[in-house]
Amino acid sequence: MTKFSMYSTLTLSALLLLSCSQFKRRMNKNPSQEMSSLMDKVDLNRDEILEKKPKSGEYTHEMVEANADDGEITQKVGSLEIDKDLPETEIDKVPYSRNFLKKKNTKRMQFWVEYFTVKDRARFQRFLNNGEEYRSDVEEVFQKHGLPKELYFVGLIESGYYLGARSHASAVGPWQFIRATGRRYGMKISPELDERQDLFKATHAAAKYFKDLHNMFSSWELALAAYNAGENGIRRRIIKHGTNDFYQLSRGKHIPSETINYVPKVLAAMHIVKHADHYGFILPQKPLHLFDMTQLTPTKKNVPLKVIASRMGIEVKLLKKLNPELRRNSTPRFFTGTYMLRVPKSKYSYNLDVVTPNTNIANIYVPKLSKPESRKELNRRTAAVNTDGPKFHLVKRGETLLSISRKYEVTPRKLASVNNFSTWKTKVKSGQKIFLEPSEDQVLSTRLAATPKVKITNRPIVYKVVRGDSLTEIAALFNSKVSRVKTVNNLKRGKIVVGQRIVLPDTQKAIYTVKQGDRLTKLAKSFNVPLSTLMKINSMKRKAIHAGQKLIVNMD
Repeated sequence: MTKFSMYSTLTLSALLLLSCSQFKRRMNKNPSQEMSSLMDKVDLNRDEILEKKPKSGEYTHEMVEANADDGEITQKVGSLEIDKDLPETEIDKVPYSRNFLKKKNTKRMQFWVEYFTVKDRARFQRFLNNGEEYRSDVEEVFQKHGLPKELYFVGLIESGYYLGARSHASAVGPWQFIRATGRRYGMKISPELDERQDLFKATHAAAKYFKDLHNMFSSWELALAAYNAGENGIRRRIIKHGTNDFYQLSRGKHIPSETINYVPKVLAAMHIVKHADHYGFILPQKPLHLFDMTQLTPTKKNVPLKVIASRMGIEVKLLKKLNPELRRNSTPRFFTGTYMLRVPKSKYSYNLDVVTPNTNIANIYVPKLSKPESRKELNRRTAAVNTDGPKFHLVKRGETLLSISRKYEVTPRKLASVNNFSTWKTKVKSGQKIFLEPSEDQVLSTRLAATPKVKITNRPIVYKVVRGDSLTEIAALFNSKVSRVKTVNNLKRGKIVVGQRIVLPDTQKAIYTVKQGDRLTKLAKSFNVPLSTLMKINSMKRKAIHAGQKLIVNMD
């Protein structure tokens, strides 16, 4: 009986495998008309569209972290020569934009050229393939924000343009935003969706962040360093060492090793792409790219993607590929406003707004032309994706701040604040210019004023071990290497005990004095430090704090 059962199971498994392989062959031979059109025009086969992701075990973020320690570079080219300017030949010239990085040809930059073209060649080619798929879209976003299009190369180093890239520090997406910075620049992050993985939304957020950093430091070298290491850390080092020259800070080892190598890596990537033929790299040439064949369409909330895919005659995998921000197999259930889904373009204008979670697909009528939207609905829908709205309003006769605020769906108090009025009841005159959003200087000054003042010392952070701690966790908490922590604390075996004090190397203790009305949660957000980390380094079991209390803030 057992033998018969085993034979039956094997026979059934063989039939299932055979039927799956036959189904796959049919899909490749006879894909839907919509899918065939998309694949033909984009010049990608089915596997390239649906399966484009890092190779098994590959950690995409390592391009920015790869061998950032100067040890290997110093051993190869010598510590005294590492940042010395080299004479330029025709092939060594670095692409130069007056509005971007300075021309800088050094042995450190040449080291990374060799690293990307020889040692890490295969992966760099994959990153180039990925980047070229999205390059035109990324450069267009930066140009809309009035920024150098060469910022595209920062994304190439950060993630290789894998939209689902995730670092060890939980930075996500093509621009590697951590959760706090992503939300700060308007991206929604929830169990249902993570907009850090959406190419367009993330790039718009990155553009705003780059603009703030450049306004803060007036140097693209320092702006990129701050993007890598954090603006507070770079600002403190500028004040402490009395220089705002990136290369001077680098030569003095005043910034982290990874940050020292960050700008040379970007320059190396720019150099290689400009001379791709010389280095034997192939840049894909296509008349159209994947996102060129798509459009944003309003959809109902909580609609299964398989319902939408079935109605459009495409695969669910393609729909998920076009909308990487979705973390569930449906449109978000909890979303403010109308959710815009990215779908393939078609000869029909699909009005997916009629699809609901309980819609019977067979009964859906697909009109050749969708019903025209009202002006109010069109404005409300496009506001979610249009970042180039009006910046100011010219007052007409009879208008007040209240009527203007209603027109642009902002509060009258916010409108008064943006225009430096004492109250929203302030009378306005015909022809007067009313700004609808704060200027970049106002935003920057508000952020700087909101940053709590701290007393920075020259002493490292000393951590007191509590029950359940391990040396690995402590080192990771402060972005340090276990071997370095062991060396500094003379720990041979790595064993630690409760109550033991561990000196954290390469950290700088910063003391903040609690003021009346302060809350620990708000302070953690202001210092961009996780609440759990802030409590841990201060040996706190409760969130309660009091005026005059001294808090250690892990600023590095």
